[in-house]
Amino acid sequence: VGLMKEHAGAAGVQEQGCAALRNLCVNADNQPKVALLGGIEAVLAGMRGHADAAGVQEQGCCALRNLARDDDTKVKVAHLGGIEAVLAGMGAHVDAAGVQKAGCEALRILCENNKAIT
Repeated sequence: VGLMKEHAGAAGVQEQGCAALRNLCVNADNQPKVALLGGIEAVLAGMRGHADAAGVQEQGCCALRNLARDDDTKVKVAHLGGIEAVLAGMGAHVDAAGVQKAGCEALRILCENNKAIT
């Protein structure tokens, strides 16, 4: 998370940072910890700052998907603009199958909890 903040202008760092957070958040115990340490904000900043980078969008969607498997974290992702970020990434990369797949998976997880979309 710290390196993502330090290198906000580097799309490669953002993509790899999102991928690392995606992998960490496969473990349910890590999901609230990553959220507490600013992981959601880091992913969203990367996605917003590199809207033109399909790799950042795909990995960002994957990270948000895994973060949102925890119900409390899911609500935080939604309240911080995660749904909008996923939709923006999908809209910017309509021909990128990986972004579309990752975005749909993230939206599915985010919409499983009514508190996340109210």
